[in-house]
Amino acid sequence: MYFRFTLFNSLTLAVIALTIGMIYVRFRYALDATWPLLYYVLLIAYSESFRGSLSPHWLFAGVVGGLLLRFEFMGGIVAKGVRGVELAVFGYVIWRCLQLLLLWPW
Repeated sequence: MYFRFTLFNSLTLAVIALTIGMIYVRFRYALDATWPLLYYVLLIAYSESFRGSLSPHWLFAGVVGGLLLRFEFMGGIVAKGVRGVELAVFGYVIWRCLQLLLLWPW
């Protein structure tokens, strides 16, 4: 068994690495960091390049969550809830990319 480094596989591995990096950024740095918004732009470009790779509904939830966290007009439990939604989106992206790489049927 071997791993073929095609363009799709390489970019999917890069998306997984960026997602793990964004999880680190969300827990380590301030909520108003600009990096997550750049991440979502790259994630949407990946999704548009490879149609059917990621669900647009999950991406939309992540973008809205990232924007709500960027503009700090809420706090406390609401911010924690939005952060939880964003972490669920990160989990979805990692899970779906692993499905695409390993050709899991589910």
